[in-house]
Amino acid sequence: MLGRAKYCIKNTLSNDAIEQWKNYGFVLVRNILNREDVYRAYNFLLEQYPNDMKYHSDFGSKNKMEFPTGTPIDNITMSENLIKTAQRLLNTENILLTQSDAWAKAGTNKRKEEYNADQRIHMDYGNHTFLHPSKWEEPEAVAAIVYFSDVKDTGGETAIVPKLPTTEKFYKKPYLNMPGQKGIKFINDKDMAEEHLKIHHPKIYEFRKELYENEIKITPEIGDVLFYRLDVWHRGTPVKINKVRRVMNLSWKKSECSWINCWNPGFTRKMYHEIMETVFIGLSPLQRSVLGIPLPGDKYWTYENIFYLKERYKRLDVSPYLSKL
Repeated sequence: MLGRAKYCIKNTLSNDAIEQWKNYGFVLVRNILNREDVYRAYNFLLEQYPNDMKYHSDFGSKNKMEFPTGTPIDNITMSENLIKTAQRLLNTENILLTQSDAWAKAGTNKRKEEYNADQRIHMDYGNHTFLHPSKWEEPEAVAAIVYFSDVKDTGGETAIVPKLPTTEKFYKKPYLNMPGQKGIKFINDKDMAEEHLKIHHPKIYEFRKELYENEIKITPEIGDVLFYRLDVWHRGTPVKINKVRRVMNLSWKKSECSWINCWNPGFTRKMYHEIMETVFIGLSPLQRSVLGIPLPGDKYWTYENIFYLKERYKRLDVSPYLSKL
């Protein structure tokens, strides 16, 4: 079984950490984010999701925040360290941001089919693409959870089934043994989902029973980042009563993978509002690239197109694009 020391990497994404993500399906990284950015985002989310917030069903809360927000959490979404890490994990500079959500999960004893208080085990690919994941050796996307709570205090650990020699049998395609796939009723609550499967799909129930027996719980601290794959088995566990766990969910894909959809509504949807223009102007070429803006040196950047860029955004520094002509 993997121990904490083996999955918590300090300061940078080492080659060993990259290999763990590729082989096991996840890696937890510490000190990858700017501490001031973490501090500002933490305080903002504390105000947005106070300790007395009520529980909301399913993924996140009613006031889930999606990029762009014009708030300190945008600095986390656009962290160059996160972008460079995603590039390294996917082994390409050509990646696109497909998800950025900030939300909170409060502890509750209530249980309903749609609640994620104690979530059923699943893979994420099912609602990111109509298709099946690629070969394990050729990942097309990487997801991340940025933690703004110490889960040793709040609970709500992320549970994962690592891909190991002892768990290889759980990673044989097709990946369909879960609610919401091939006509199986979608139920989010763990106990209710498994009871339904026990009655209606007993073989799948037995398969999943072993999954839970092989899961490990990740115990991140504030500012830690869990990078994981869309085809790794995982789930959310219960938050302690009277506690709130705050996180951000992010994901990136290889640019050419058109079959992996953008989770959020289009990022340009808010461009008529001044705050989004301000966010865009303040980004570096690398940060803009994950929003679909070609990097300096790309054939798109002619003198004419750079002129139009400057005309639209008078305060934008176009010198990085000019320097590569």
